[in-house]
Amino acid sequence: MHVLQILASATLALGFATNAHAKLLATRDNGFDWMNLTSSTKLSLAPCYDSFKCARLTVPLQYSNPAAGETQVALLVSPSNFSRSDPRYRGPILFNPGGPGGSGVSFVQELAAYFRVIIGPAYDLVGFDPRGVGFTTPSLEVFHTAAEALAFYGAYPFNANESIASFGRGYAQVQILGSLAAARASTVAESVSTPAVAMDMLAISRAFGFEEVNYWGISYGTVLGATFAAMFPHNVGRFIIDGVVNSHEWYQGTDLSSLTFTDAALTSIYEACTAAGPSQCAIWAPTASAIRARIDALLASLHVAPVPVFDDPSTGSGVVDYATLVQQLLAVAYQPYASAPGAAQAVLALERGYASAVWAGSLAQEVGELASCATGVGAQGPLEVGAAVECGDIVGPFERTIEQAREDYAAVTKMSALFGPAYYYTSPGVCTGWHLRGKDVFNGSFTTSTRTPLLVISNTLDPITPIMSGKNMSAGFARSVLLQQNSTGHTSLSGFSLCTARAIAAYVANATLPAPHTVCQPDRAIFEPAPNAALAKRDAGGELGFEEAVRAIAGNDVLVRGGVLGRMRGARMVRGGLR
Repeated sequence: MHVLQILASATLALGFATNAHAKLLATRDNGFDWMNLTSSTKLSLAPCYDSFKCARLTVPLQYSNPAAGETQVALLVSPSNFSRSDPRYRGPILFNPGGPGGSGVSFVQELAAYFRVIIGPAYDLVGFDPRGVGFTTPSLEVFHTAAEALAFYGAYPFNANESIASFGRGYAQVQILGSLAAARASTVAESVSTPAVAMDMLAISRAFGFEEVNYWGISYGTVLGATFAAMFPHNVGRFIIDGVVNSHEWYQGTDLSSLTFTDAALTSIYEACTAAGPSQCAIWAPTASAIRARIDALLASLHVAPVPVFDDPSTGSGVVDYATLVQQLLAVAYQPYASAPGAAQAVLALERGYASAVWAGSLAQEVGELASCATGVGAQGPLEVGAAVECGDIVGPFERTIEQAREDYAAVTKMSALFGPAYYYTSPGVCTGWHLRGKDVFNGSFTTSTRTPLLVISNTLDPITPIMSGKNMSAGFARSVLLQQNSTGHTSLSGFSLCTARAIAAYVANATLPAPHTVCQPDRAIFEPAPNAALAKRDAGGELGFEEAVRAIAGNDVLVRGGVLGRMRGARMVRGGLR
């Protein structure tokens, strides 16, 4: 359900993207401007971003009411090595990076070279921006101006225990957000539901000339994938759901178990630091409990004495506080293989009073940069799309008084006293104030038999999509297999292993599933230095080997730029290349 950012490079950021800013970034990126593409019900691909092709596909705004208008879905394609007339051509495979709110366009542009090695030459790799996201139009704009959005989010309590007033303020703020959406953006907000995007996926594959949909969805993308598989079981091709959300809870609005293993994930990172030694982990101590005590002491200090950053030549000025570090720690738990070494160095510097590394990319620093691009037109902050989808998908009544919200909050913080307060008002708590529901709905069952059995993947210690959710969803889809990756992090991609990659390659090639109860190991330790050979080879135009591609994916922070922590940080992908 959730994909985020790294500790060492960024922290709690509220990014605001105006349409004009997005368009400006697109125009700057190799001179390509999405708005120059004519949207059509027929697939019309145009060259974009060097080796890719792009299109805008017209679909109904509401499938349940075709007269309501149209949506233009942005598609980016890494073309197959084979022409469409070649019998070896297998059609498109669609990607969703999670969120809700992650840009498939950006995801595929960043990772296509690596995915191509694993998936092979026969498929078009297709990234699409779901409704309300990126270059898909119409966009969801609750705020009239960037200044209005900045004022709202500047007061938003992303950590519900920052002060005694934070929880109540958060409850009031989400009521405001929901009311603004209902008054200003109800038509679009009611048209971005997961079932609507599932129907878009079928429309995309049909535009390529295929009835079967091939798909790889991570995090929230597993809700989208499970929804599609339940709605259209006979149209399921190669179908991978990775980092699995419990879709039953999602549609009931009771998704309160996400943090089941978050604390355990953080503990495993401390253990990895101890095992790696002081040469690899900057905050090394002889035991994991000693590292935890060290971090706890730093958090306690920040609670009463935040650290200022003044006139840093690269990041400007600001304050690193308790909430900032909590977000950083959660970010590390999401993708420890890519972020933990740099994060440890940043924490060590913070202990010594140097906060620039933690400050880089933080709330005010990012807001200052993005505010400079504001043009006065409509703006989108970090929560609107996620709320419109997650809350709009809820089937049936969902009302929460502030007392009931406190009960939900208590359930979340019981699972994680550290991370629960940072999680609540970026995901389940937002729905207490959001009363719009999607016009295209799904009321069916997640128990069905699909044309091709699903490959379901979960990590042993996923900090936001616990493995029991993967077991739950796999049990409902006949003949599906759950592959367990024995690693810490969010989705298998966070600690990608050759074993997992080979299982995916075999499944995509010929629908061969791994044996039931297969457990794959990651191929390097958390604090083991990440190889840069694959990145250098790609940049030089060389051919990537299988192992190089797998390792490069695990070391790429693109996987942590959206989702709940993206919402905490405000990460919105606004152009064809990820920030």
